Amino acid sequence: MQATPEDDGELLESVELRRQLRQRRRTPRTMLRAGGSGLGLAAYALVVALAAAAAGLAGAGPPGPPAPLTAPAPGQGPGQPGAQGGMLVFGNGTRLTHMVLDRVTGMLVVAGVNRLFQLDASLRPVATVITGPKHDSPLCHASGCEPPDISTELTDNVNKILVLDPESRYLIVCGSLSQGSCEKYSVNNITVKPEFLPRAVAANDEHSSTYAFIGPERYGWGGSNVLYVGTTFTNNGEYRHDVPAISSRRLHNLDFAELSFSKQSSLQIEVKYRDHFLVNYVYGFNASDYAYFVLVQKQSHLPEQEELGYVTRLARTCITDSNYDSYTEVTLQCLARHVEDGQTVTTNYNIIQDAKVVPAGQHLAVSMGIEPGDPVMIGVFSPARSITAEPQARSAMCVYSLKDIEAKFNENIHMCFNGSLGYRNMNYISGLILDGMCPTAGVSNASHDHKT
Repeated sequence: MQATPEDDGELLESVELRRQLRQRRRTPRTMLRAGGSGLGLAAYALVVALAAAAAGLAGAGPPGPPAPLTAPAPGQGPGQPGAQGGMLVFGNGTRLTHMVLDRVTGMLVVAGVNRLFQLDASLRPVATVITGPKHDSPLCHASGCEPPDISTELTDNVNKILVLDPESRYLIVCGSLSQGSCEKYSVNNITVKPEFLPRAVAANDEHSSTYAFIGPERYGWGGSNVLYVGTTFTNNGEYRHDVPAISSRRLHNLDFAELSFSKQSSLQIEVKYRDHFLVNYVYGFNASDYAYFVLVQKQSHLPEQEELGYVTRLARTCITDSNYDSYTEVTLQCLARHVEDGQTVTTNYNIIQDAKVVPAGQHLAVSMGIEPGDPVMIGVFSPARSITAEPQARSAMCVYSLKDIEAKFNENIHMCFNGSLGYRNMNYISGLILDGMCPTAGVSNASHDHKT
């Protein structure tokens, strides 16, 4: 289950593991380093969780992958959740994808395949909404199937986006049906008929990623909050080329926040690379003047360089930029050291599984040389199986200071545009780019240089 940015979430923590770490006097530290292209941000693992055995810290072998969030449901058919004895019980095969907490009422909304659940502050079931399966086809437009001769079939609706707009008190709920279109539900009562928004926003299949969060934009007069969305390209129907990789959308109707003859608040992967250069969007957040996405993608967009495998990257755009001209990326590395046959071995945990931005506590702040309360990004990574994006059954946790992240972005932008780097290594991005700096709020973007 993927927690939304509004959820607090509990970090993986083990008393025994912390005790062993202290015995080994492993000193947590974050390190910036150049890497292959001089564009990377790296950190040594602070805690090795789940894969403690792989780092020689605990146990006899790595555990298997985490089980899905399911539970047996006596008296219920497979995959048929229901309320029993004041509890919400899920049958085998019920898959949950997102949850969001309403901090005003304490209610929890949980989304999964074909279902939307609302629980009160005591986690007692309040309401259930059936969202699928429904008749659908990837050949249909988000607004419906026309002409009527398009063949449809009963298809599961996999929840892709569940976000609460605290100002309007509406939930934005997007599934895999109808080209990844969305509905707006009242968070006070999800059984009230939702408003349907026929926009292709999310991925329209079961497994492709979508991540969305609410954050500010400052290019309109006065500014407002928008929905930032990252969507993996699916090639599942001719309409998918109209769905951008990343976009900023108005909260009331999910139209692009900026759409004119010369500007559009979205970013596309070049058409010739979309089929094989697939980006997995894992997390997103807003910090200071930027919107960030954490993503996993191939190290190279060129088919002949498949053997380079996959990397985790952090993408950034300015919240004052209505055209994504300031879009840039840095590579994130999570390195863990362990002793093997008497030798110290460093493993690159290159596939991020999840992330969260939190304020640093006293001890972490001291160890990282930052102030208590400064934001840090905590990521849980796994090493890839060979050159694929499939994670091994072990993981490491790395922590990055947002101050260090911002400094690395600024350093890379400076190197790119003062000529010390020959190329930006982002030829897979379609369109133009400015000098990497943020436009002034409310001022149109003027001059452009090609992305090369």
